[in-house]
Amino acid sequence: MRGFRAVALLAALLAASGSAMAAEPELILGQTMPYSGPASALSAVGKVQTRYFQMINDRGGINGRKIRLISLDDGYSPPKAVEQTRRLIENDEAVAIFGSMGTAQNAAVQKYLNSKKIPQLFVFAASDRFADPKTSPYTIAGMTLFSTEAEIYARLVAEHTPGSRVAVLYQNDDYGREYLRSFKAELARRDPKAEIVATAPYEVTSPTVDSQVVSLASSNANVFLNASTGKFTSQAIRKAGELGWRAQQLLPIGSNFVPTILKPAGLENARGAISATPTKTVGDPEWANDPAYLEWLAFMKKYYPEGDIEDQLNFTGWNIAVLMTKVIEACGDDVSRQNIMKHATALKNVALPGLIPGITVNTSPDDYRLITSLRPQRFDGERWVPISGTMAAR
Repeated sequence: MRGFRAVALLAALLAASGSAMAAEPELILGQTMPYSGPASALSAVGKVQTRYFQMINDRGGINGRKIRLISLDDGYSPPKAVEQTRRLIENDEAVAIFGSMGTAQNAAVQKYLNSKKIPQLFVFAASDRFADPKTSPYTIAGMTLFSTEAEIYARLVAEHTPGSRVAVLYQNDDYGREYLRSFKAELARRDPKAEIVATAPYEVTSPTVDSQVVSLASSNANVFLNASTGKFTSQAIRKAGELGWRAQQLLPIGSNFVPTILKPAGLENARGAISATPTKTVGDPEWANDPAYLEWLAFMKKYYPEGDIEDQLNFTGWNIAVLMTKVIEACGDDVSRQNIMKHATALKNVALPGLIPGITVNTSPDDYRLITSLRPQRFDGERWVPISGTMAAR
């Protein structure tokens, strides 16, 4: 009799366990990040996003479904990104790839994912190839495209420095070459009298870009497009200052962070630089009492206390995770790949907590550009100050 009761109790426990599992289905997202290698600082995005979904799960998940983000190291290597992405799809059975880092890394897996009709959503790369619904209908960039940013910078140069002589420092990879190409084409359209008089590439494995900046400064250009990233941006700003080269400097969205880029360069050396952004700037007094910004700070304190609240990547990564949440919420009970893509390509005036008020996310089946408006700003030696309202690309 006791044996019967034990078996019955075990059966009841298993049934209850099965019911609980059925009541809490899981949706698996995958991503690759450079947790090691020359660009490991960029992995902050993956760290903050895994913690974000931990928070979501603590709150009950999305539509009763827990979200598991599996974030793997690719060392900022395209072949490794391919290997890890295949593992995420074929072994871990991720329903979508979300927020993977890097132009070359996402390009390396783009054909594979699209051939299998697997969503490659809101990747941290800004190439136009990630917003081309005809060629890659399952891929959407999570950043402002190079062409959008380049168009706005070219407009600013044409309006404020007509007939300019431009020097360009760029990363010698898909990111840098496309950025240069987009800017060059738009500047020629906006101001035929402007001229790019010098360009200098650098490798991500190089120790410094000092020699490139010396070469560019010797061109006597009056505009300096500093299309670099991370420590190279800091080095270039500092070297230009040491040389006394006072060209109007332009900094990309991903390279305008005050604590991590401008401070190491010397704030005085960055004075007068122009950038543009769709997002609020961490640590800036403009947002000190902003409810959405305070919400992020509270999240960081509870779920990522070791994270740097002065690192813009922690803010941006959180913001894109919020967008992914909105897409999953819209899917309801149908989280098939097709339905996820249906909702990811039908975003209408979506306001995100990290975006500057008035700038929203929009997509359609024919236009995968998330953001087409930016707010130009100038660095005054301490903070970025808006120089106009938002500017929209074509």
